[in-house]
Formats: sequence, C-alpha cells, structure tokens
Amino acid sequence: MEDVWMKKLAAFDLDGTLSQSDRFLLPAYRKALTLTGRDPLPDSLLMTLIGGTAADNARVISPDGSMETYEEFNFHVVQAIRGTIPGLARAYPGVEESLRELRRLGYKIYLCSNARREYTDLVLGQIGLLPLFDGTPEGRDGWDKPQLLAHILETERPGAAVMVGDRHFDRTAARENGVPFVGCLYGLFPAEVTGADAEVKSAGELPEAIERLTAL
Repeated sequence: MEDVWMKKLAAFDLDGTLSQSDRFLLPAYRKALTLTGRDPLPDSLLMTLIGGTAADNARVISPDGSMETYEEFNFHVVQAIRGTIPGLARAYPGVEESLRELRRLGYKIYLCSNARREYTDLVLGQIGLLPLFDGTPEGRDGWDKPQLLAHILETERPGAAVMVGDRHFDRTAARENGVPFVGCLYGLFPAEVTGADAEVKSAGELPEAIERLTAL
C-alpha cells in the first residue's frame, strides 16, 4: 500500500504562472468592452482582471460593481478568447520541462485557479500542459482560492505540498492552508509575491525551489 505520508503535491496557479495569458486575454477584454458598449480601459487596469476574483473584476468593469454587467462582459470575453487563444497562447519558457521533472520526482501536479474549468482546461490543452496534471478541479460557487486549495489537500492528503503562483491570492491560499508559497517573479504580478518562501526568476528554477521547500 502506498505510504500517503510520503506523497508530495505541487499546486499551480494558471494565468501568469504557467500561461502567458496576457497575450490572448488583453485583446479579448478590449473586444468585450466594445461589444458591451463600455468605454475603453487602459491595459494597466485590464491586467488586474487576470487571475482576479469575479467580485474584484466586476468593480473594475462597472463603477457600481454590478455582477450582471460583469457577466455580460465575461460572456463576450469567453467568446473572444476562442479566437485569440489558438494563435496567441504560450506557456512560459521552461514550464513544461519543470512539470515533467516534478512528475519524475514523484509529485502530484494540481491546478489551483480562480477560473472556471472550461477555461483552464482549454488553456492548458492549447499550451500542451493538460496531460501533465493529475487534477484541474473547479471550485464550488462561493469558494475562494484558499478553499479550493484546502479541497485539493483534503482529497490527496499529501505528506508535503506547495502552492506556486504570481498573485496575492496564491500567497493567501498557501498561508491559510499552512503550506509554503513559491512566488513567480517572471509572472504578471511580481510585486504581489513579496514574502514568498521562495522566489523564482524563471520557470526552470521551479523544481529546485519546490524540492527545497517540501523536503521531508
């Protein structure tokens, strides 16, 4: 019988950690704003939508934070990315190699993302990473990232685990679940990973950082 206490798990954020999602999301956001009749927003503000929660993003799109307005906007985003993802989606350099190395070292690889599974599986499939994941669960309605990570940990019960990401949501998820956090300085929001247990400047550094933090 497998000794579950020796099992190791690495949970990854998607946008800005595995996927260079700004490449295909920013054009989709611009198109969605036009289709919903809203004024253009600067890319610096649109960037904050990437990896954000629905409530936070609604406040960016609509001054009153209307979820109805945001859902209309998001509908058009989903339609638009079906056209932008095929030509523009890319993984960060070194991500695939690092995931393969972690699997070789015996890690379970899970996705821990605020996004819906329809989107995450589409992106992971397009950038060729989906087969490397043991699970890509979607949170239940009302769940935040800490709750999703808690669900993953409860399901797998690893002896050691780590959360990898580029946003404060990822750091919070790690802290609330008592696991180390690897902050991706190469990602979209390097300023948000301050206080990480390890910081990596490239995806190729991930296996060494994760091994060091999950050493039993």
